[in-house]
Amino acid sequence: MSTQYFCENYEPETVTLQDGRQVQIRAVCKTDGQLEKQLFEGLSPESRRDRFLGGSHKVSEKLLSLLTENDHNTHEALIAVADVDTDPKAVGVAHYACDPGGHSCECAVVVADEWQHQGLGSVLLKRLTEIAEDHGLDEIYSIDSAENHGQEHLAKSQGFQCTADPRDYTLLTYSKYLHPNYLASKQAAKVASWTQ
Repeated sequence: MSTQYFCENYEPETVTLQDGRQVQIRAVCKTDGQLEKQLFEGLSPESRRDRFLGGSHKVSEKLLSLLTENDHNTHEALIAVADVDTDPKAVGVAHYACDPGGHSCECAVVVADEWQHQGLGSVLLKRLTEIAEDHGLDEIYSIDSAENHGQEHLAKSQGFQCTADPRDYTLLTYSKYLHPNYLASKQAAKVASWTQ
């Protein structure tokens, strides 16, 4: 019997990866906490450090609640599930959370170690960026360790620009402006603040 999930704003999509394996990408539902917990707990120390900017981040109930609270307004999340019809297993997730001003959002993507380098991270980030653009957001960005070369490759392949954090040289911000006029208005506001 096929397990069907449907959450608001994103119809499930089956994607074939570079090695021929298939996953279903769909919106995260409140009931996905256990799937996400298994994904995070199965990450290598390096992948966990890259995702949480600090190493052995514990997967608490509070964190799972936060990650599965997908309101499709200020928080959007997608999950990639393998073996949907037999033994569902989360193999990737992508989230964004809007900044208080509502113009930009911070995003994060993680893929299970044994599913990396097959194009899944690219598909998840692309779909998440499309949703952010459809929701009228102006910018999507991520803050990552300068040592996270996988994220650097992923972000640059999707058209994100990289800037170093002037307060912390160990961090990089990858940004993508979703509407051309936003960058011009952001730069004008910055110049105006300098002249005051």
